[in-house]
Amino acid sequence: MGTRKGWFPVRRLIICCDGTWCDPDVESVTNVRRFYNALSDQDSSGRRQLACYQPGVGTTGGVLRRMLGGALGSGLSDDVMAAYQWLATTYSPGDAVALVGFSRGAYTVRSLAGFVGASGLVDLRERPPAEAGKLVARAYRHYRARDDSPEWREGLAFRYDPRSGGEFPIDFLGVWDTVGSLGVPGYFTGLNLLDPPDRYRFHDMKLNPRIKHGRHALALDERRRPFTPTRWVAPEPGQDIEERWFPGSHMDVGGGHRETALSDRGLQWMIGEAEKHAGLGFHRASVQALSPDPAGLLHNDDRGVFGVLPTVVEPLMQPILEAALQYRPRAVPRVTAEVAEIDPSAVERRRAQPITGGRYRPTQVLAPGESATVGVAAHELWHDTGLYLEPGHYRFSASGQWYDGTGWSGPEGRAVAGLLRHVVGSVLALGLRWYRRLPGQDVAYAPLAPREVDLPWMSLVGYVANDAHPCPGAPNGREHQRIAIGAGAGCEVRSPGYCYAFANDAWGRYGTNRGTVTLTVSRDS
Repeated sequence: MGTRKGWFPVRRLIICCDGTWCDPDVESVTNVRRFYNALSDQDSSGRRQLACYQPGVGTTGGVLRRMLGGALGSGLSDDVMAAYQWLATTYSPGDAVALVGFSRGAYTVRSLAGFVGASGLVDLRERPPAEAGKLVARAYRHYRARDDSPEWREGLAFRYDPRSGGEFPIDFLGVWDTVGSLGVPGYFTGLNLLDPPDRYRFHDMKLNPRIKHGRHALALDERRRPFTPTRWVAPEPGQDIEERWFPGSHMDVGGGHRETALSDRGLQWMIGEAEKHAGLGFHRASVQALSPDPAGLLHNDDRGVFGVLPTVVEPLMQPILEAALQYRPRAVPRVTAEVAEIDPSAVERRRAQPITGGRYRPTQVLAPGESATVGVAAHELWHDTGLYLEPGHYRFSASGQWYDGTGWSGPEGRAVAGLLRHVVGSVLALGLRWYRRLPGQDVAYAPLAPREVDLPWMSLVGYVANDAHPCPGAPNGREHQRIAIGAGAGCEVRSPGYCYAFANDAWGRYGTNRGTVTLTVSRDS
């Protein structure tokens, strides 16, 4: 066992931050809590391990505080400061630190790493808790302001000082599906002006170049827009970063469902990476109890809000959820064994074709001169064509009829239908086209308006899920490439991605739609 000067042994410190509304008292705990539970008393080199588990935002306080914490991320700064206070109180020079988190807890530990990188670790060992809390808030204000003036440091001693050039204490950061959506979503027209996103942009999501190892498990099949992941940028020279995609929804990767066949794989991978690269120690029996199965149940995480009567509540709630969550497929790599970012479990799931979920991620890549034809149903929010479009020029043609509850139309759509809701929606769409010109309002939306405010009702719309366009109002600052197909269109695809299509209706109105149009995609070059 290593020692530092004096008699204090060198230790391994681990901070585990859970996701929204997640704590150890829930019936099905997440991978963060399971990771924490599996830790042993010593790491692989015999150092003592000390771990801190922190419940997610929305798990404390009254009903309103819990609701705001879960919906808007309120209280995340408090969580960052609480984790910092534990670390600054516990840490001694020479200790090695690992951070682990899921969802907004992943956001918490990534912000904590940025906080330590900017402000260091103030020495809190001899401070009463109240005074220590004030000093943490002082250091946090410095982190927020990005102020390099030395005044904030007056009278402070540091256990780690970033100005000293010493070894950075954090050497491993492992996260599942980082969610960085804080505050009112940008598509809530007008409301987000009351809670501007600038309030949250001080959080440092870049991986400090002095952190040796970073691991990020990402969900291939999560589609809720507020759950858009916050990715890492390219690593610095000599830095070991890996982002890996796993089959399933947000909670299928980070845990929280009773059925753990999919989430066990994400946990197994993270434990293996923490052992291999940071020497963390785990109870063998706990690790061996994991039973990953790539053909396991893939969940729709939204169903959790419907409670015990989903067949009664879902038809009433689904239109509201559609408008609130604005489903959007993620920009993911092609699911194939040749892509290193894709976990083998995703390829195994596609081969297995699970009986509970059917075909998984069918993928076809068109060569120049090839074409493919698919059907697009009017009731689908996003139809997965199964086509992965590589960069090149493509032609799209469509035919057929579909129905939106008021009348039939072709893939070219129609200007304004007869019902009042279409008239109102068209007026709102006109207003939104102007409103979206305001800074940060690129994705603003109003109920009853069509999803694509500049295109006809029920026209066929295509998207390449590639995050190709800068979009300040989007959760990750990027938007996919749109193709206004109608009855036919040509398009230059600049970045690769899976191709999706849908009928241009209002969110919450797809339940009354029926009919299918035929879409043919041809690659020219």
